[in-house]
Amino acid sequence: MLKRIVNEARIQFDIKTTGPLLVRSGHTSVKGPDMTPARTFRNGKPEVYIPGSSLKGVIRSHAEKIVRTLKPGVVCNPFVMTRDKGAKFEDVACGDKFERRKKDLKDTISSEIAYADSCPICRLFGSLEFIGRIDINDAYLAAGQFERTELRDGVGIDRLTGGASHQAKFELEAVSSGTTFRGEALLRNFECWQLGLFLAVLLDMEDGMVQVGSGRSRGFGSVTVNIGEMTIHHLVLPANHAPDEVWGLGKFLGDGSYRTNGDDVLKLAPALIWNRRGLRHFAAIEEGHLANLREVAFQELAKRIDGWKIPADMSFKHFEQIWHGGRG
Repeated sequence: MLKRIVNEARIQFDIKTTGPLLVRSGHTSVKGPDMTPARTFRNGKPEVYIPGSSLKGVIRSHAEKIVRTLKPGVVCNPFVMTRDKGAKFEDVACGDKFERRKKDLKDTISSEIAYADSCPICRLFGSLEFIGRIDINDAYLAAGQFERTELRDGVGIDRLTGGASHQAKFELEAVSSGTTFRGEALLRNFECWQLGLFLAVLLDMEDGMVQVGSGRSRGFGSVTVNIGEMTIHHLVLPANHAPDEVWGLGKFLGDGSYRTNGDDVLKLAPALIWNRRGLRHFAAIEEGHLANLREVAFQELAKRIDGWKIPADMSFKHFEQIWHGGRG
């Protein structure tokens, strides 16, 4: 599926801390705080940053909640295996379903089948079977920002008594409130509903509804997000493409393969201004377009998830039907 590039969405965003933030480094120190923030060597010195893997985990988790709210039962559980007693088909991890299919049917599976039979979240973020549509880069200190951290004391909790655990005091270092990081995300070969889902998560982060890092139950990790720049890229602009349209993967494929939809199009008002650089055609999503893009993308998200088919069971017969032409 990634052997071709049909469309991309590049989104640059700023993350501003509204409280202490601690994305733990995982390193221990002989002297100093027991917990320290993740740092990397940048601009000639160590500097705090937010790893892209941490951001992707938080974004995926919140995206799962959104889709489960729109339609319960369509998102798999990555911690449930097919061999688990009493497991429901819709709960089983997508990657494990494909592993069972390989083992039981003694066959390989194509990328088209893996994508077509994955849950909405695995389609966007990937699974053990295939890479996802979304990349999220590390977020570094924005221009003009400098590292500001603070030391805080903590006390371990005894899970039996609910009180302070004996000799469990510790010290941690956290990034101070008011620090701004800049990150970037790339969606490749996306369906329009996938763009809507990612924008929905960013909007919730903009409203301060998503926390990042460790210690969230203790008041850490409060952030807000603001989209800075966004561009839509089409590698080849078909002759029937209209300036007010953003095409998703299904529209480019046009044949329903990968279980996509031929009407995978977002119509915007006002029309976008498309420019060309080499083979690529791209359009910047200005502030006036962003609200409209969100609205039509959210509508597409709700429509596609509402129509998503939920597998009825996880019997071997059902597996055999799915992977031998009865996918429907």
